[in-house]
Amino acid sequence: MILRFISIFLIFPSLLIAEDVVFAEGSEWEVVSEGHQFAEGMAWDSDGHFYFTDVPRNQLFKVDKNSGKKTLIDGATGRANGIAFGPDGRLFGCSSGDKSINAWDPKTWTKTAVNQGTLSNDIAILDNGTIFYTDPNSKLVWRLAAGTFERNKAATLAWKPNGIALSLDQKTLLVAEFDSDTIHGFPIGEDSQLLGTSHPAYKLGMPSNKQGRLDGMMVLADGRLLSGTALGTQIASPVFAAAGSSPLIIIPSPGGRPRCNYARISPDNTWLYAAYARDLLRRRLKPGFTSP
Repeated sequence: MILRFISIFLIFPSLLIAEDVVFAEGSEWEVVSEGHQFAEGMAWDSDGHFYFTDVPRNQLFKVDKNSGKKTLIDGATGRANGIAFGPDGRLFGCSSGDKSINAWDPKTWTKTAVNQGTLSNDIAILDNGTIFYTDPNSKLVWRLAAGTFERNKAATLAWKPNGIALSLDQKTLLVAEFDSDTIHGFPIGEDSQLLGTSHPAYKLGMPSNKQGRLDGMMVLADGRLLSGTALGTQIASPVFAAAGSSPLIIIPSPGGRPRCNYARISPDNTWLYAAYARDLLRRRLKPGFTSP
């Protein structure tokens, strides 16, 4: 299958095929959690425990890495969406219903609003504590300064931003143009401010209606990008990758599920996690799949 001159492997989760370059032989999709209204943002703490949100139900969950037991941490998150752990160990979230960026203390799970006054969708945090988050309604990317959480406009856009991530060297902020096929790259300066204009960093597949629905994403250890999209989960090489780089991979949403709205690889590079609104699934990866 060819999409606009890009070779695409179709990886069918229900089949075991010899050319499957993503999943371990014999692996199947496993349900991590189900019965949700809209499962979303994902994160892992330093001990390997997994966290995610159910946006409209205002819920934040923890899944124990050993037992798989799911615990409701907060049932009044302010419609928390994207979440990420900061260098201080707190879990930060885009609580658009509260018009705030909230932080949860992992020892007590008490919640603090570190900045208020804007809508938000997804979040990325530099190692120095600087926070970037997307605001699709206002077509903005906001920045919160490390330590003070003082807010400024990092980027004013002509399109709706959604998913957000950082390059491996943290010198580029990656922002998904939701209704398109493009992930934009914004250079980050030494002062953790965005520099100049963006450039197309990754190109993904789109359905015929041109609504890519590019959402929660992350950069893999080998520089490729993993993203939830209208077509399912996609894995793409950088736009200016060397000749002969890996082709675009599309993993269709299993069992007729709707678009994948968030995707992550576990910190041990063993599992691909994907959110499909009502449930959240994972599947074991082929050993070495994400290795540089």
